[in-house]
Amino acid sequence: MRCKRPQSSPGLLTDSLRSNAFRVPPDPRAVAGDDLLALRLISTPAFQRLKQVRFLGAIDYRLVPHPNGRHRATRYSRYEHSIGVLRLAQLYCDEKELPTKDNRVVCAAALLHDIGHPPLSHSMETVFSQAFDIDHHRATQDIICGRMQSGKAVYSALRADKVDVEKVAALASGKCDDFDRYFAGPITFDTIEGVLRSWAYIGSVSSAPKPELVAAAAIKRSNASHRRTVDRFWKYKDDVYSQLIHSPMGVLADYACCLFLENNLSKLSPDSYLGTEQLLFARLPGLRELLTSATLEDDILQMADGPISYMARQYHVDERADFFARRDTQRYRQRRFQRVLPNIHGADARGAGANRDHGTSTRELF
Repeated sequence: MRCKRPQSSPGLLTDSLRSNAFRVPPDPRAVAGDDLLALRLISTPAFQRLKQVRFLGAIDYRLVPHPNGRHRATRYSRYEHSIGVLRLAQLYCDEKELPTKDNRVVCAAALLHDIGHPPLSHSMETVFSQAFDIDHHRATQDIICGRMQSGKAVYSALRADKVDVEKVAALASGKCDDFDRYFAGPITFDTIEGVLRSWAYIGSVSSAPKPELVAAAAIKRSNASHRRTVDRFWKYKDDVYSQLIHSPMGVLADYACCLFLENNLSKLSPDSYLGTEQLLFARLPGLRELLTSATLEDDILQMADGPISYMARQYHVDERADFFARRDTQRYRQRRFQRVLPNIHGADARGAGANRDHGTSTRELF
């Protein structure tokens, strides 16, 4: 069965470009179409768990503290994001007219790429990596390959459809650069969907290109308009990091989460990594209240033992690298540098110093 848009809905792509997809949770059946493997994977407990993993982790609880259903307060989860990434992978499969075997691998990897994310997403991962030697790349591979109990249904579904499980795991965890590096390069299905989904937190959704439009331009690369579209997308990524991820609110939310977890490690275990946020909050009373507190900055000032530093990232386009020759690693660049959050214990934002790095600010989220 090829991984493609449903034949009964030829206007699905056009409709998605016109609609505000991030305000309305995706319909898995509409996205999966006649891809029965995708539907089976979506129905597994491991994938359903992602409904209770916030997309941006601790930052979500500052921006969207209330449940789903309120206007402009849709809860973005790793579940919604993963289905959006599948939709972009489908565009690639259709455009490249990949054989059935490759279609299955590409679409399964796109759908499962975040299957190993913990509650609170990247905000929790740093602490668990240090305390229990667990990270989402390794957890993703272990789930897909059935090495974890929670991944048995995922593994069984892939095996029943005769899919190359090891290849899916390698792609999903960014360990394989096949398929034009759309799982491992700067411009990936994950990055396109994740950046533009994040922009919906801070800007007008209508002002940004739809993920399908950017993906189509990146895949086709046949004219200057495609180049402008992808270059502009890279600028959106820089805006998302500077205005959201590395904003004082973003850094503080992430720092608060990490510090709280560090102070309560005795209440956690490796099994907590693949739980839900509801279970995590039940195990750690006070964490949700801290993240949603109107006095978070004052609370953190009392908890912190020094200036709060983080690894900032800036993204820029090097126009000397050929877009049409797919020199993406040379064209779409990033710069990393140490920063200290301003106005915390009198620290200078340009300084460094004896401080601690935490969570989302130290790595790429997508």
